[in-house]
Amino acid sequence: MKRMKKLAAQNPIVFGLIIFLGLFLTVIISALLANQWPAESPGWYVTATAVRVVSIIILLALLSGLGWLRGAGFLWLGRLQTWLLIILPLVYAIVVTAYAMTGHLDFSVSESGLSVTVALFIITAAFLEEIAFRGLILHAFVRVWGETNHGFVKAVLVAALFFGAYHLINILGGLPLPEVLLQSAVNFSMGIFLGGLVLYGRSIYPVVFFHVCWNMAGYLNLTDSTAWGSSASWLMLTVLCVPLAIFGLYLLRDMRQRSLELETA
Repeated sequence: MKRMKKLAAQNPIVFGLIIFLGLFLTVIISALLANQWPAESPGWYVTATAVRVVSIIILLALLSGLGWLRGAGFLWLGRLQTWLLIILPLVYAIVVTAYAMTGHLDFSVSESGLSVTVALFIITAAFLEEIAFRGLILHAFVRVWGETNHGFVKAVLVAALFFGAYHLINILGGLPLPEVLLQSAVNFSMGIFLGGLVLYGRSIYPVVFFHVCWNMAGYLNLTDSTAWGSSASWLMLTVLCVPLAIFGLYLLRDMRQRSLELETA
């Protein structure tokens, strides 16, 4: 554990790459095991969820061993102000995703509904990604670069690049490269917003909630859409997610000063 802490302090990019590759490998292992069952069957979801639960436990143990649970925002739920702050961005994200993917704003729920196994998969997948990208990778960057406002912005942008690049794994599912690149661009913008939010609120849980709700809304409303997956849809969503990225950067204004005030309070 001392070696990991030293690596995070001396070379946070390499530390981030290790976490990134570990998560990448987790998804591949999950797919190999889950694919022993029919696609999207209860067995598929249970297996994929179980792999993610194990990974969550491992990453939380790593956070604890590094002594980062408090600093990364895992020990408190966050301020009411932060929870209220996410309402409009969440509504915006759900609306623009629905419009970009379907071409309309019909929020009728998919006939398949949301089973317990699917809900648990969505929750664990989002939580795992937040632990990895906002809990470990972003926090490692902030610890090294967070001496100035510019450093906070740099940390968020680089962590968002990792988050966007992570979604390139979708190409292994047979998706066209242009579509996968656009998905990564969408998640780069979302990574900026979520990074700004976790640093502003100093809690991971509003970010996890946002991530889970966005993914669940997509599953419920968009699984029956014939537009889902088209490059044109993802290009539109890429553009529509830029305001979220801008808002995430706005949340970082005077971040260094606010951090000092909280540390001395």
